[in-house]
Amino acid sequence: MNTVDRNARIEGCTAFVTGANQGIGKGFVEVLLERGAKKIYAAARRPETLESLTALDSARVVALPLDITIATQRVAAFAAAPDVDLLINNAGIGGSEEPAERRFLAATSLADARLVMETDFWAQIEMCRGFATALQQGARRGRRPAIVNILSVGALFCVVEYSTYSAAKVALAFATIGLRAEFESSGVSVHGVYTGSVDTRISARNPHAKTSPPDHAREVLDAVERDEADIYAGLGAREILNAVRADPENFQRERVRRFRDDPLR
Repeated sequence: MNTVDRNARIEGCTAFVTGANQGIGKGFVEVLLERGAKKIYAAARRPETLESLTALDSARVVALPLDITIATQRVAAFAAAPDVDLLINNAGIGGSEEPAERRFLAATSLADARLVMETDFWAQIEMCRGFATALQQGARRGRRPAIVNILSVGALFCVVEYSTYSAAKVALAFATIGLRAEFESSGVSVHGVYTGSVDTRISARNPHAKTSPPDHAREVLDAVERDEADIYAGLGAREILNAVRADPENFQRERVRRFRDDPLR
């Protein structure tokens, strides 16, 4: 039976985690500590919400203020963390609390759709660009740098109840492939995580079973150690992949039918 050498990339790394104050991001910080990260920059829009994480290990967890959509805050974060060799792009939004605003025709305007695209797509690319030099320098120091982009199984098909979110995530999925190609020659690996059901604030309305954020982080980091480019983590992620691959047209048609029968969901 093959075993994962968990220390090959994670132990001793200097990580930067966006959206670190709750949910998936918080789970990553906790597991990175567990696996021997040297330093973790934990970033969130409100750094005071990171106090419980810095309390876990004040020597290794550095709290930083960061709204990834604000250019000046991104530049400040790049300057504050020049030694990063593991970037976890986790911060993101699902869209408006009002269901109609998550659609393209029903929305009163495209303002929310633009905010979702700015947050879940463009700002993610800016984070990769801003840390590119630090990551490439890490490779030259003998580290195995990596970028982990948190996508969603909603990038495998259109979640029509959250169609603006799916559009942003599928755009990031394709950008992740492009970034992977561009970074390959410099020794930086780029991973896309198609996340299934995880117990977070965004998934609170979902009554189905969910993976805990720390268990999700363990799945992802194990896969990064195995150099898996596309990672399927969280409850049901692999099953959804298989179902989409088996009959993509019928899978999407069924989601459209459900939406037609209950358009307010």
